[in-house]
Amino acid sequence: MKFFVSACALLCALSVTSAWSQNAPNGQFGVGLTLDSSYSGAQFTYAVNPNIHVGARLGFASMSQGGVSQSQFGFGPFFRYLFTSSGVTPYLHAEFAYASTSTAGQSVTSSALLLGGGVAYYWNATFGIRGEINLLGLGLDPSYTQFSIVPARIGVDWFFGR
Repeated sequence: MKFFVSACALLCALSVTSAWSQNAPNGQFGVGLTLDSSYSGAQFTYAVNPNIHVGARLGFASMSQGGVSQSQFGFGPFFRYLFTSSGVTPYLHAEFAYASTSTAGQSVTSSALLLGGGVAYYWNATFGIRGEINLLGLGLDPSYTQFSIVPARIGVDWFFGR
Protein backbone atom coordinates (compact mmCIF):
# COMPACT_ATOMS: atom_id res chain seq x y z
CA MET A 1 0.00 0.00 0.00
CA LYS A 2 2.89 2.40 0.78
CA PHE A 3 4.27 1.78 -2.71
CA PHE A 4 0.91 2.65 -4.31
CA VAL A 5 0.62 5.87 -2.25
CA SER A 6 4.18 6.84 -3.24
CA ALA A 7 3.41 6.22 -6.91
CA CYS A 8 0.25 8.38 -6.68
CA ALA A 9 2.22 11.19 -5.01
CA LEU A 10 4.81 11.02 -7.78
CA LEU A 11 2.11 11.27 -10.45
CA CYS A 12 0.56 14.31 -8.72
CA ALA A 13 3.96 16.02 -8.54
CA LEU A 14 4.47 15.37 -12.23
CA SER A 15 1.19 17.02 -13.14
CA VAL A 16 2.07 20.16 -11.16
CA THR A 17 5.47 20.60 -12.87
CA SER A 18 4.39 19.86 -16.45
CA ALA A 19 4.90 23.45 -17.59
CA TRP A 20 8.71 23.04 -17.34
CA SER A 21 9.05 19.80 -19.29
CA GLN A 22 10.52 19.20 -22.74
CA ASN A 23 9.82 16.77 -25.57
CA ALA A 24 10.06 13.01 -25.21
CA PRO A 25 13.19 11.24 -26.52
CA ASN A 26 13.36 10.62 -30.26
CA GLY A 27 15.68 8.15 -32.02
CA GLN A 28 17.68 7.51 -28.85
CA PHE A 29 18.71 4.52 -26.75
CA GLY A 30 18.12 4.65 -23.03
CA VAL A 31 18.86 2.81 -19.81
CA GLY A 32 16.89 3.02 -16.64
CA LEU A 33 15.90 1.57 -13.32
CA THR A 34 12.41 0.29 -12.54
CA LEU A 35 11.09 -0.18 -9.00
CA ASP A 36 8.24 -2.64 -8.73
CA SER A 37 6.20 -3.95 -5.82
CA SER A 38 7.42 -7.50 -6.58
CA TYR A 39 10.96 -7.08 -7.99
CA SER A 40 13.10 -4.31 -9.44
CA GLY A 41 15.54 -4.23 -12.28
CA ALA A 42 17.18 -2.53 -15.22
CA GLN A 43 15.36 -1.33 -18.29
CA PHE A 44 16.71 -0.82 -21.80
CA THR A 45 14.66 1.32 -24.19
CA TYR A 46 14.83 2.58 -27.76
CA ALA A 47 12.72 5.65 -28.59
CA VAL A 48 11.74 4.93 -32.19
CA ASN A 49 10.09 8.36 -32.25
CA PRO A 50 8.54 10.58 -29.54
CA ASN A 51 5.39 8.41 -29.53
CA ILE A 52 6.77 4.84 -29.79
CA HIS A 53 9.23 3.29 -27.35
CA VAL A 54 10.31 -0.38 -27.36
CA GLY A 55 12.62 -2.21 -25.00
CA ALA A 56 13.01 -4.81 -22.30
CA ARG A 57 13.19 -5.09 -18.53
CA LEU A 58 15.66 -7.37 -16.75
CA GLY A 59 15.36 -8.20 -13.09
CA PHE A 60 17.10 -10.51 -10.64
CA ALA A 61 16.54 -11.08 -6.94
CA SER A 62 18.17 -13.49 -4.49
CA MET A 63 17.19 -14.09 -0.88
CA SER A 64 18.12 -16.51 1.87
CA GLN A 65 16.09 -16.86 5.06
CA GLY A 66 15.86 -19.65 7.61
CA GLY A 67 18.19 -21.89 5.61
CA VAL A 68 16.04 -21.64 2.46
CA SER A 69 17.36 -19.70 -0.50
CA GLN A 70 15.32 -18.30 -3.34
CA SER A 71 16.31 -16.60 -6.57
CA GLN A 72 14.13 -14.99 -9.20
CA PHE A 73 14.91 -13.87 -12.75
CA GLY A 74 12.55 -11.77 -14.85
CA PHE A 75 12.62 -10.67 -18.48
CA GLY A 76 9.99 -8.50 -20.13
CA PRO A 77 10.12 -7.08 -23.66
CA PHE A 78 7.68 -4.16 -23.93
CA PHE A 79 6.01 -1.69 -26.30
CA ARG A 80 4.80 1.80 -25.31
CA TYR A 81 2.65 4.25 -27.20
CA LEU A 82 2.96 7.80 -25.81
CA PHE A 83 -0.02 10.05 -26.61
CA THR A 84 1.72 13.42 -26.53
CA SER A 85 5.33 14.50 -26.70
CA SER A 86 5.56 17.26 -24.08
CA GLY A 87 4.48 17.75 -20.48
CA VAL A 88 3.12 14.87 -18.47
CA THR A 89 2.73 12.25 -21.18
CA PRO A 90 0.17 9.45 -20.76
CA TYR A 91 0.98 6.17 -22.49
CA LEU A 92 -0.31 2.66 -23.15
CA HIS A 93 1.99 -0.22 -22.28
CA ALA A 94 2.12 -3.87 -23.41
CA GLU A 95 4.67 -6.33 -22.05
CA PHE A 96 5.47 -10.02 -22.40
CA ALA A 97 6.67 -11.05 -18.94
CA TYR A 98 8.75 -14.16 -18.30
CA ALA A 99 9.81 -15.13 -14.77
CA SER A 100 11.79 -18.02 -13.36
CA THR A 101 11.85 -18.67 -9.62
CA SER A 102 14.06 -21.22 -7.92
CA THR A 103 13.41 -22.16 -4.29
CA ALA A 104 15.44 -24.85 -2.54
CA GLY A 105 16.31 -26.51 -5.84
CA GLN A 106 12.74 -26.42 -7.21
CA SER A 107 12.35 -24.26 -10.31
CA VAL A 108 9.09 -22.71 -11.54
CA THR A 109 8.62 -20.58 -14.65
CA SER A 110 5.73 -18.39 -15.72
CA SER A 111 4.86 -16.17 -18.65
CA ALA A 112 2.14 -13.59 -19.22
CA LEU A 113 1.01 -10.74 -21.41
CA LEU A 114 0.54 -7.54 -19.38
CA LEU A 115 -1.50 -4.57 -20.61
CA GLY A 116 -1.70 -1.24 -18.84
CA GLY A 117 -0.70 2.36 -18.93
CA GLY A 118 1.12 5.12 -17.19
CA VAL A 119 2.55 8.60 -17.41
CA ALA A 120 6.04 9.83 -18.20
CA TYR A 121 7.62 13.20 -17.55
CA TYR A 122 10.73 14.29 -19.47
CA TRP A 123 12.78 17.24 -18.21
CA ASN A 124 14.55 17.09 -21.55
CA ALA A 125 15.16 14.50 -24.28
CA THR A 126 17.78 12.88 -22.02
CA PHE A 127 16.21 12.37 -18.58
CA GLY A 128 12.72 11.34 -17.49
CA ILE A 129 10.67 9.60 -14.82
CA ARG A 130 7.60 7.41 -15.20
CA GLY A 131 4.92 5.58 -13.29
CA GLU A 132 2.72 2.78 -14.59
CA ILE A 133 0.22 0.11 -13.67
CA ASN A 134 -0.91 -3.10 -15.30
CA LEU A 135 -4.67 -3.29 -15.72
CA LEU A 136 -4.91 -6.70 -17.40
CA GLY A 137 -2.71 -9.75 -16.97
CA LEU A 138 -3.19 -12.70 -19.32
CA GLY A 139 -1.25 -15.68 -17.99
CA LEU A 140 0.12 -17.93 -20.71
CA ASP A 141 1.81 -20.52 -18.48
CA PRO A 142 0.04 -21.07 -16.12
CA SER A 143 -3.18 -19.80 -17.66
CA TYR A 144 -5.06 -17.00 -15.84
CA THR A 145 -6.84 -13.69 -16.41
CA GLN A 146 -6.31 -10.90 -13.90
CA PHE A 147 -7.90 -7.43 -13.78
CA SER A 148 -6.10 -5.23 -11.25
CA ILE A 149 -3.94 -2.18 -10.71
CA VAL A 150 -0.86 -4.10 -9.58
CA PRO A 151 2.02 -4.11 -9.83
CA ALA A 152 2.51 -0.37 -9.67
CA ARG A 153 5.92 0.62 -11.03
CA ILE A 154 8.00 3.76 -10.95
CA GLY A 155 11.22 4.34 -12.80
CA VAL A 156 13.85 6.71 -14.12
CA ASP A 157 15.32 6.76 -17.62
CA TRP A 158 18.47 8.23 -19.12
CA PHE A 159 18.50 8.51 -22.90
CA PHE A 160 21.66 9.18 -24.90
CA GLY A 161 22.79 9.29 -28.52
CA ARG A 162 21.80 12.82 -29.56
